[in-house]
Amino acid sequence: MSLRRQWGLIVLYLLCLLASMAVLASFLNRPACQASPDCTWRAVMATAVFLSILSVMIGGLIIYQVRRPLYQLAILMRRIRAGDIQARLFPHYTDDFNELVHDFNEMRDQLISQINSLEERQRQLALVLHYMADGVLIVDGAGYVQLVNPAAMRLLGMSDSFALGRSFAEVVRHHQLIELYQRCRESGEYHSLAFELGQGRFWQGAITPFMERGTRGFLVILQDLTNVRRLETVRRDFISNLSHELRTPLASMRAVMETLQDGAVDDPELAHRFLGRAVREVDTMTQMVEELLELSRIESGQTPLRLQATAVADLIAHPLERIHAHAERNEITIEVELPPDLPLVLADPPRIEQVISNLLHNAVKFTPEKGHIRLTAALSEDQRMVVCTVQDTGVGIAPADVPRIFERFYKSDRARTRGQSGTGLGLAIARHLVEAHNGRIWVKSKEGQGSTFYFSLPIAE
Repeated sequence: MSLRRQWGLIVLYLLCLLASMAVLASFLNRPACQASPDCTWRAVMATAVFLSILSVMIGGLIIYQVRRPLYQLAILMRRIRAGDIQARLFPHYTDDFNELVHDFNEMRDQLISQINSLEERQRQLALVLHYMADGVLIVDGAGYVQLVNPAAMRLLGMSDSFALGRSFAEVVRHHQLIELYQRCRESGEYHSLAFELGQGRFWQGAITPFMERGTRGFLVILQDLTNVRRLETVRRDFISNLSHELRTPLASMRAVMETLQDGAVDDPELAHRFLGRAVREVDTMTQMVEELLELSRIESGQTPLRLQATAVADLIAHPLERIHAHAERNEITIEVELPPDLPLVLADPPRIEQVISNLLHNAVKFTPEKGHIRLTAALSEDQRMVVCTVQDTGVGIAPADVPRIFERFYKSDRARTRGQSGTGLGLAIARHLVEAHNGRIWVKSKEGQGSTFYFSLPIAE
C-alpha cells in the first residue's frame, strides 16, 4: 500500500473521529441528556463502539493491503523452491511494494541466469566425460565409487548401476589398481602405474587425491595402452627386421669386395662370378627399397585407385602368365576354377594383379616339387563380395606365425634363409591394397599341410 493511501485512511479515520466527537458533544449538550447520567453513559458507549468498529475496519483494511503482496510473494517463493523457476510477480502494486517486486524479479532473473550457466557447464562436463576415450572414476574418502564414465564401464566390463555406491576394489577387480589406490590413499599424493593385464592388454592408471568442501576424494584415470604398445612393438620389429634384411646383403657385398681386393679381381672368371653376386645383392636391396616406398605410398593414401568393373578371370590372367614358367620348373601344377556366372568386381586391375602375383609367388616358393596350387573364386554369404582363394600344398605356416604373417618384414623362421629370397613386404603390401578396395585378406594354414589365402573384393553395382 502506498503512503498516500495510508495517509488517506488515517485522515478518514481522524475525520470520523472528529465527527463522532462533534455528534457526541451535540448530543451531550441537549437539556434532556444533561440531567440524565444514563443518557450520557449510553452516548459515550455508542461513540466508543462506533470508533472501535471504525478502527477495526480501517486497521483490517490496512493490514489486508500490506499482507496481500507479502502473501503472494511467499506463494511465489514456494513455487520457485519447488522448481518452477519461471514464476514471477508482476508490478501491479504501487510505490514501496512495486520496488520490492522489481528487486525480487531481478534477483529471480539473476538466479535463473546462474542456474542456466551451471547447467550448461554441467552439460559440457557430462559430454566430455561421456565421449572421452579414457576411463574416469571418482571415489569418495570412504573408498566408494561416486561417478563412472562410459569409457571406464567399457574397460571394466560393467554398468554404472553396478559400480555406483560400491567399493573401489569391488569395481576395478585388478590388484595393480587396488595397490595403486592404497599407495595414493596412504601418501595423499598423485600416483600412476602402467601394467599388463594379460592377453596382450596394457593399461595405465593414474590416481589424484583432492579436497572438495572439506571432503577428501580421489580422481582415477584409466587408459588403454594396448594399441600404443602394439605400435611400439611394430616399430621395434620394423627396425629389427630392416636391420636384419639389410645386414645380410651388405655383409655379402663386403665379402665380395674384400675377396676382389685380395686378388680375385685378377682372375677374370672368378671376378665375373663375384661381381654377379654383388649385382644380385644390390638388386635385393633395390627391391626392398622400392617395396618400402610402395608400401609407404599405399599407407599414406598417395596411390589413388582407378576402380572399374572387372572380371576376376581378367585379374588372374596376367599373374598366371608370369608365374607359369617358375611353376613348371618346380613341376608344380596350377588349377583355376571360376564359376561362369561370377559377377564383376570393383577393382584397380594393376593393384589386384599385384596382390595375386604376391600370393602366387609365395605359393610356388613354399610348395615342394610336384605340388599343387588351386585358384578359386566365389560369392560371399551376404552376396556383396567376391572371395578369391589361393590354396597350396606347401610347407604351411606355424600357428604362432599366422597372426603376424601380414606384418611388414615378418617371415617365419623357415623363410629366413637366403635360399628363399624375399623382403617380407609382399603380404603387407597385399593387405593394404585389398583393404584400400574395402576388402579383407586372411589366411588359414596347418603346418606341413599347406596354406590357403583368401581376399575379398566388392561387387561392381
